[in-house]
Amino acid sequence: MNYKVSVIVPVYNVEKYLGKCLDSLVHQTLEDIEIIVVNDSTKDNSQSIIDHYKSLFPNKLTSYIKENGGVGEARNFGLKHASGEYIGFIDSDDYVELNMYEEMYNLAVKNDSDLVVCDLEYFWENSGRTQIMKGYIEKIQQPIDRSVFLSPLFAWNKLYRKKLLIDNQIFFPKGLWYEDIPVVVPLFSIAKNISYVDEVMIHYLQHDSSIMGSKTNPKMFDIFTSMQMVYEFYLQKDLLKEYFEEIEYLFIEHFMLYGSFRFYRSSDYQNLMEKAFDMIQDKFPKWKINPYLTTLKKSYRIYLMLLNRYNYRFFRYLVIKRGLKINA
Repeated sequence: MNYKVSVIVPVYNVEKYLGKCLDSLVHQTLEDIEIIVVNDSTKDNSQSIIDHYKSLFPNKLTSYIKENGGVGEARNFGLKHASGEYIGFIDSDDYVELNMYEEMYNLAVKNDSDLVVCDLEYFWENSGRTQIMKGYIEKIQQPIDRSVFLSPLFAWNKLYRKKLLIDNQIFFPKGLWYEDIPVVVPLFSIAKNISYVDEVMIHYLQHDSSIMGSKTNPKMFDIFTSMQMVYEFYLQKDLLKEYFEEIEYLFIEHFMLYGSFRFYRSSDYQNLMEKAFDMIQDKFPKWKINPYLTTLKKSYRIYLMLLNRYNYRFFRYLVIKRGLKINA
């Protein structure tokens, strides 16, 4: 059977959250939807939950068990088995609005879009705090295929035409953190048309055990590999000159801005910061005059103007020891 949308759900040790995620998928208002659950050799009772939902919704939900390889490999595995015209990716500790895929699919068909993005909500498990994040941020009057570079690079607040991924051989890297970046960023420049649903459609759980919540794991260095993959894609496709300012801005954001505050909290912050300076100076020596920096709040612009490889320890001291917060 050919479906309108296939949603791929990697599963690893999420029994506490999996039911809520699957509930939000099997009850989607879009009827022609396929839910592909990939058990990445979970060590808990998640498979029992998957089997339960499969017994209740045999025409919607299929499941597979594979050797552990990480979220990127699990998504690739699911993609090989997907029959939908469009593809969605959801993390198994998150949940979505019941009309998410109907809204996004209908807009994709209406506009003949290769890519559709939507807004998202962060919610914190312990405190109950929530925060809305726009899935598409336009701060400079630019076409949407350029403005999306200022927007969140998550894989799961988007709907993708399957043919776009397959024809361009765009798959998730195996075993990397930040695995969304080498997939999402190339698609911005090769998608024929990008559409935006101006509504919160997905709820992104923040909890202590989440991968990106870690501040000390050596896998933090994977950001350099992911960004290098993006750079090489644009270089090899002869698109770097055309999208130079956008790619440069992403390096600034992930190395010098938000990345630096994450690096400061690592015990290996010196090596992280030195590598960040080395990479950005090598590829973008004039990064401090990137035009997209004008879209940032004044406090961020001042921080980036002052930051260099000789004073980042001072800024770390202010952030870690003095609790300095620079509001976005």
